Amino acid sequence: MLPSADDFERLGFVPESESNGPTIGAGGASPWRGVSWALPIAVVLLLLLRFAGLGRWGLWIDEAFTLHDSRSWSWDQLTQFPLNLWLTSWWTSGFDGPPSEGLLRALPAAFGALGIAATWWTFRGTLGSERAAFAALVLGLSSWHVFWSQSARGYTLAQGLSLGGGGLMLSGCALASWPRYVTGVALAGLAAFAHPSAAMLLPAFVYAPWICKKLGAPLRWSPSTRAIVVITLVGVGVAATWGQALFSEYSSKKAGASVTHLALSGAFFVGPPVALAAAWSAWDGWRRRKSELLLPALVLACVLAVAFLAAGFVRVAAQYVFVALPWIAALASGVFFEGTRWNGARRALAAAVVLWGVADLALYFTLRHGDRPRWKEAYQFVAEERGPDDLVIGMALPVAEYYLAPSNPFPREPLDVARLTEYDDNVIDVWARRERRAWIVLSPEDMQDWPRAQRERFEGFLRDRCQRTRVFGVSASPRRLDVEVWLHDPLAGGESSVSR
Repeated sequence: MLPSADDFERLGFVPESESNGPTIGAGGASPWRGVSWALPIAVVLLLLLRFAGLGRWGLWIDEAFTLHDSRSWSWDQLTQFPLNLWLTSWWTSGFDGPPSEGLLRALPAAFGALGIAATWWTFRGTLGSERAAFAALVLGLSSWHVFWSQSARGYTLAQGLSLGGGGLMLSGCALASWPRYVTGVALAGLAAFAHPSAAMLLPAFVYAPWICKKLGAPLRWSPSTRAIVVITLVGVGVAATWGQALFSEYSSKKAGASVTHLALSGAFFVGPPVALAAAWSAWDGWRRRKSELLLPALVLACVLAVAFLAAGFVRVAAQYVFVALPWIAALASGVFFEGTRWNGARRALAAAVVLWGVADLALYFTLRHGDRPRWKEAYQFVAEERGPDDLVIGMALPVAEYYLAPSNPFPREPLDVARLTEYDDNVIDVWARRERRAWIVLSPEDMQDWPRAQRERFEGFLRDRCQRTRVFGVSASPRRLDVEVWLHDPLAGGESSVSR
């Protein structure tokens, strides 16, 4: 068990008094006491929400990759996700037949739910139980967290393990217990085997306590300067081996470096009210050297520094800093319980955070269709309409195989669908010369990554020789997640019609 907030105060982690009033961690009065009883109820309901409609959304391509890779994984895939793939393989092997969407997502949903509880556990010693519960509430209200809890990937597992490591790291610094601290760092390292992005927390857990103490914030223990030098040398060695292999493999698949993309996508998923609350709290921690706020802020700063550095060389999406979301939530909670000044502004910002989260979740479960393309409906439509000799050519090929050839245990290796990418779009021309009907399933957004000449040629082919039969749209999303179904029929005209 982590120590209580009183233990941390006694040990010097939380200042006993502040010029603007007592903190909750120190036992001060809370402007939220009238509604504090509702926090645990809300957190539990949001925890259970991770299991709502697990099978409602169709798979997206990375989930189909997980299904394939879990059937062909090995522990030597250290640049992949061996821990997550092993758990997925173990979980799905206990059921007969192809696993359903809900079955595939059950483990990530469970880890997502546990992550909300782990957020309270991790931060209650430093922030106090009430602020930690509010941090769990902020995480629970995040549609971004719901999305990864309802996706068959390893992000929630990595986040949960890193939260456990973070809690031990914090208590190790507060109680001057280096075994706790080392165990926490090791647990954060284990999280990298669920998803490599969790490795970004390792330097954060090492350097953030050291920087925090150097800045003069009250902290009973941190790694010594000599230890920091040794750890840095070891880290450089690891980065030159495993890190280099990981970076090389990833960069070969994810070209298009963009710091702007990371900043904009991260800002959208975090949300302006939460970002504002976290920034306010981080500034307050810096200004007053409040270790319970400054240390999470430094952890977050270290993670973002690594992410933005990588974004200068390869494409880094917001999902790779998903492990930092609980630390953002912890910072956001800090501003609401800081004493007696600016209570009106704090209440207004707290209300904005909650209302934004509720609206975000409502859109996620309705208009935004789970924030994923509707490949399932598109390929099911094709399955119902296709003739026995019709060809199917499509994007998100493993997803197509999952729905059109469910008996295929390895959806990365197609049996029933021809691949449509920028490298082999000429497959349509080949089949068109044989006067065979072809169904074409595509994402207009994915086509934007094609070379311009190829894209324009293919769009001309669709416009002149095909008929658009259905558009499966997704509304209220910053991305264009629509999926279109086109029909090439050599015996029909090329006029286009659209139905949604």
